[in-house]
Amino acid sequence: MSSSLDPRREGGDMMLQGVNLGGWLVLEKWMTPSLFDGTTAADETYFCHDLGEDRARERLKTFRDTFIQRRDFAEIADHGFNAVRIPVPFFIFEDIGPYIHCYEYLDRAFEWAEEFQLKILIDLHTVPGGHNGTDNSGISGICLWSTREECVDCTLRVLERLAQRYGQREALWGIEALNEPMCSDTPSGAYLNIQEFIRYYTPAEPELAEGNANYSLAFLKQFYRDAYARMRRHMAADKRIVFCDAFELDIWDDFLLNEGMEGVCLDTHHYLMTPDRMLFTQRNLDVYRDYLLSLGKRLRAAGRRIPLIVGEWNVQNTADGLREMTPSEKDELYCTLAELFQDGFSECLGWFYWSWKITAGGIDADCDDAARCVTKGWLKIRNI
Repeated sequence: MSSSLDPRREGGDMMLQGVNLGGWLVLEKWMTPSLFDGTTAADETYFCHDLGEDRARERLKTFRDTFIQRRDFAEIADHGFNAVRIPVPFFIFEDIGPYIHCYEYLDRAFEWAEEFQLKILIDLHTVPGGHNGTDNSGISGICLWSTREECVDCTLRVLERLAQRYGQREALWGIEALNEPMCSDTPSGAYLNIQEFIRYYTPAEPELAEGNANYSLAFLKQFYRDAYARMRRHMAADKRIVFCDAFELDIWDDFLLNEGMEGVCLDTHHYLMTPDRMLFTQRNLDVYRDYLLSLGKRLRAAGRRIPLIVGEWNVQNTADGLREMTPSEKDELYCTLAELFQDGFSECLGWFYWSWKITAGGIDADCDDAARCVTKGWLKIRNI
């Protein structure tokens, strides 16, 4: 393994302890519900459709100008974080169909990050045609990306443009080729696939969903190879190219280490929401502790084998009796969960909490908002 893949082992960069700037350049209705007022849209595609170009452009400009500003970067640094992961859409550089471009906001983010000495991981969060069927892919219930060569080609062009524009910037830590792909021929693909997700993410145009198709791990790996080739030549040697693990942590060693790729890194995402729904029959701190101790062992083992980051995590859960807990009981729950998660990240290159801020209220929203978690004392930055 090249030592450039893990500079901490060479006494270089500190471990990344960062936040996602979710909901800013890629809309997610649950994070900023008031933004969608006056529409029936569940996602960004139909937000733009419902409002029409002029109204969408006006509303998005106001939102993007105010939701994340220079002062957010200052506060992120003041809280002790040293990095941000920024989800961006495939239409970042130009208006495509109903979508409104937003590259100028990423330009601002680099200026602010360099001012406050923060690193940036650019995360390509959406692709044309949709790649996992969730609302965070920009179009709910639709997964057509892999079936259309022009959609894959468009994705590769966008990644190359990102590398060309930001690949030499001081603040850049890396570029992530695709957020949360889901491959139907992996173990997790048995329940993370478009046929399952369409039960929860209803397509606004059912006829469009008739063309839905899953894709294989082999397809995803070839896309990653092509993305690497398009990006690497434009990026400084110390910048990473990041591949999301498709919710399969332990199948990527050979791909990362034995294909001649330099400066690559695996991203894995972990929440309690999925095991809460699909695994646990009881939901309490003892159950969560056992689960996170086991997860931590896997993450530490993987982090010793390959360059690894945890690109998304948070302490949201549905513990039994959560709503009736006293403030001190909630504090104990959330502090313990955060500590257990962070213990598991000790061999990783870094982590990014989801997310920095949301406008929704309630106890669930507190868990999704890193600024609130720090203020409440649930999330603590470690001296590493």
